[in-house]
Amino acid sequence: MKDPRNFADSYQPDFGIDWIPPIPPEDLKRMNHDQLVKYATARKYAELRSDENPVGSGWVLPSWRMVMEAWKKYPIIVILGGQRSGKSTLASRLCVWAAGTIPSAEVRAYHVNEARSIEDQQRFIWDSLPIGIRTMPTKKGVFHSVQYSQKNGFTDNVCILPPLPGAKRGGNILFGNYRQYQQDAQVTEGFKAHLIWADEEVPPKMFETLVYRTTDFRGRLLLTFTTLQGWTPLIQDILGKTRTIHKRRSPLLNVDLPIMQESLSRKGAAIFYFWTMDNQFIDTKDFVSKIRGRSREEVLARAHGIPTKSISGAFPGFNKEVNVVPHDMLPFVKDPEYPVTRYMAIDPAGSKNWFMLWVAVDADNTWWVYREWPDYDDWAVAGNGPEGKAGPAQKGSKKGIRDYVELIRAAEGDETIFERFIDPRLGAAEKQAAEGAVTIISQLDDEDMTVVPAPGVDIDNGLQLISDKLAYDESKEISSVNAPHLFVSERCANFIYAMQEYTAKGGKDEATKDPIDALRYIAVSNPQFYEESDIADANNRTGVY
Repeated sequence: MKDPRNFADSYQPDFGIDWIPPIPPEDLKRMNHDQLVKYATARKYAELRSDENPVGSGWVLPSWRMVMEAWKKYPIIVILGGQRSGKSTLASRLCVWAAGTIPSAEVRAYHVNEARSIEDQQRFIWDSLPIGIRTMPTKKGVFHSVQYSQKNGFTDNVCILPPLPGAKRGGNILFGNYRQYQQDAQVTEGFKAHLIWADEEVPPKMFETLVYRTTDFRGRLLLTFTTLQGWTPLIQDILGKTRTIHKRRSPLLNVDLPIMQESLSRKGAAIFYFWTMDNQFIDTKDFVSKIRGRSREEVLARAHGIPTKSISGAFPGFNKEVNVVPHDMLPFVKDPEYPVTRYMAIDPAGSKNWFMLWVAVDADNTWWVYREWPDYDDWAVAGNGPEGKAGPAQKGSKKGIRDYVELIRAAEGDETIFERFIDPRLGAAEKQAAEGAVTIISQLDDEDMTVVPAPGVDIDNGLQLISDKLAYDESKEISSVNAPHLFVSERCANFIYAMQEYTAKGGKDEATKDPIDALRYIAVSNPQFYEESDIADANNRTGVY
């Protein structure tokens, strides 16, 4: 028997006409009279069709196509846009498309308060309706209601489109706001929706509730906002760990920035960044002139929709878009002959898993973090204040020394590791065994794996060495003479998260401490690049110290 529900992911938004830029004035001057008339007629017709049916025949920007193409794959679609970047226009058209395409569709739209709902969301929804709906002689019936005024928005905060053929009810767009939720959280309970659009930043607890309101219809939750508040709890939830799918070079900052990411910390979420300069519906020249010369953080947020973390972290110079690279683009992965000297660090523990990190150093003294373990789950997650809390990957797996050695050798394959470092305190701590007093260092040595204790220098000294590797002139374009000297494989998600979150204020209980400690052990050991001819039997170095 056919399921009577109409699932949102059974439908594919594919509406509108791809944007065609107007012909530049200098090219128009070269056209003859007939060509000009033909072009003007075609352009006028396209604009008229766009006004009459914004969804079906309206212009569609390239960034909008990316969102439409992601519809079936991602239940949560987040559009972080620069100011006036077109995010609300797309969101309103998606709402009208859903209400007019999915039989008996249930669509919800939320804004900050009722006034903003009327001024912004409801106006955008009204402007997105086909002219045939806006000019219906009968605006209200048993199964439809499209009564609207500029002052009060839609009557009773609801827009109901006429039912589709064979449908029992019309597509329903119901408007609400965050202030209602703050006064009574029950307003978001009990209903189910094919699409929920939350404009401006939604309260985190409300977001958690709305996620479950789309499950019955395999619906979509659409978030649109500009990240002027910086790295908020909601941003942390979604962008804590991400994988960049597409990026472009920003003409304002001369760096590559993401335009689409997949969230690794919020399952099923895709993030799209809309740039103000890409909005072809407005003149952005004045905006660009005003934003140039502003702080990097302001340009990222206002022009590109990209939030930045506060400087409270230990490594404000770490930037995922600069320091994180695709694994296949690591120079020694692209070219196996590219010379590097490899190091490995171990941060052991008693009841929890060890954290291990692998770093390659090249002739330019650039560090490439290329492997971590554990790599199968989150080492740390948000919570318990800025210091976070332990993630599932920290839970001990009852591994013994031999298990770790086998794991390490399997991960490394035929790699030559020049030197391995370990926490000098715990690595050398003695414990009693049947054969007498042993240490982790001696037990590893018994398994033919030589490790040396990292120099026991001040923690701040090691953190400064890492920060030094991140330093470069951010006001200038990255080049061979102006670039950071620390890069990380995108596969090292836990280390990347730690670089973003570590504050150095939480002491031994800070959840992201271990990945940073692992790199710190290498940093204070003064890792160098060595020519292959200088390395002899690197995996069995003895008698060196």
